[in-house]
Amino acid sequence: MDRQPNIVFVFADEWRAQATGYNGDSNCMTPNLDRLASRSINVTHAVSGCSVCCPYRASLMTGQYPLTHGVYINDVELNPNCMSIARAFHAHGYETGYIGKWHVYGSPDGKYGRREQFVPRDHQLGFDYWKAFECCHDYNDSGYYFNDDPTPRKWEGYDAFAQSRDAAEYIHAHAKSDKPFLLMLSWGPPHFPLHTAPEQYQKRYAGREIALRRNVPDEFRGKAAEDLRGYYAHIAALDDCLDIVQRAVAESGKEQDTIFIFTSDHGDMRGSQGLETKLFPWDESIRVPFLVRWPKLHGDTGRKLAAPIDAPDIMPTLLGLCGLPKPETVEGRDWSPEIRGERQLTGAEAAFLNMPAEFTELLTNGMKAYRGLRAARYTYVRNIDGPWLLYDNETDPFQMKNLIGDPAHAALQKTLEIQLQQRLAERRDEFKAGRVYLERDSLTHYQEVNIPCKRAWTDPWKTV
Repeated sequence: MDRQPNIVFVFADEWRAQATGYNGDSNCMTPNLDRLASRSINVTHAVSGCSVCCPYRASLMTGQYPLTHGVYINDVELNPNCMSIARAFHAHGYETGYIGKWHVYGSPDGKYGRREQFVPRDHQLGFDYWKAFECCHDYNDSGYYFNDDPTPRKWEGYDAFAQSRDAAEYIHAHAKSDKPFLLMLSWGPPHFPLHTAPEQYQKRYAGREIALRRNVPDEFRGKAAEDLRGYYAHIAALDDCLDIVQRAVAESGKEQDTIFIFTSDHGDMRGSQGLETKLFPWDESIRVPFLVRWPKLHGDTGRKLAAPIDAPDIMPTLLGLCGLPKPETVEGRDWSPEIRGERQLTGAEAAFLNMPAEFTELLTNGMKAYRGLRAARYTYVRNIDGPWLLYDNETDPFQMKNLIGDPAHAALQKTLEIQLQQRLAERRDEFKAGRVYLERDSLTHYQEVNIPCKRAWTDPWKTV
């Protein structure tokens, strides 16, 4: 390889894999995304193994699992001296840029105290160009900071459009450089609040009939439909944002030599299983879109790859695609041989699901921390009390028949338990009660870990 490829990594917040036109969601108005999918390697079983904002981002930055980097609940500060993805690429001659939502500076007060503060340069983890903000969900009135300037600035209008235009300018400017670049663009939507997309997109869904997933219980269907109108309006807006970035890559003259990734930090339940947002081990929460387009590798021919790529795997996989070594600190798996077609999947691969401590939605619904596996066919999860969930996703794609304790599936449950224990041993994960970790790491003062249970969740499909 004469020159390493450029990388443009675009990710949304809370965009579930099922909510894409190319995956058959009739509610979606995503022509640009669907066109990208038709010309990309579609990693169909990509997951967010710890499906919540900060843990995902910390794993993306470090290639490590949450109990290693320490960000296993929201707003914990990531070690600024970590070997980050920017530092890893910079060490091999890359220029690096980051635009949009950050959310790894943390708020040690446990009360979101840093979310609007300037993020010091050493906490920007080595990105040369950093135009971002810690966390803001007002997408029509959000600010950002630039590099080492502590002066707050404002994105113009709906921030995802302004951020995408800024990314396009970065791509055009750096396409002329002798150095390759890594650019990461982090959008805030379609994360709630749900009804704040630009009016033209909201109008598309006003009063529109929404096709709900089969696993939304009857008593949740009205609210789910109304919430999803806002969710899909955000998605339609982001589809146009995606077009801005894709056009910049095409016009830069470097499309052949650019790896373009589109994904999300995690999914969103939106009424499925009678649940609202994320943190849960069901597919709506953990499965994310993951498209890889690299014309020099596969031309304009799209294909599917059922690899269970997870957040810790992204850093080593991108380095591997560029022919670069991963740092010793990285725990994730390099899936670049499978993406290149140099190594075939065995069918035994599984993502490791892990939610080490209870906070927000788990507490609200009376659930406990968990560990599990999401394989190509099966989902298996246990909490501190023992086996909790087992689904055959091939025969039960909406996960409405929990097979835990079913004598006909006892052998399968035992096999998956053995596999899970092997993964725990590999991770040196002792799987202690969530409060043990919070006390160990002095995080018990965080408000998100002290939320009362509002409604103890029960399986809406259980018949006995």
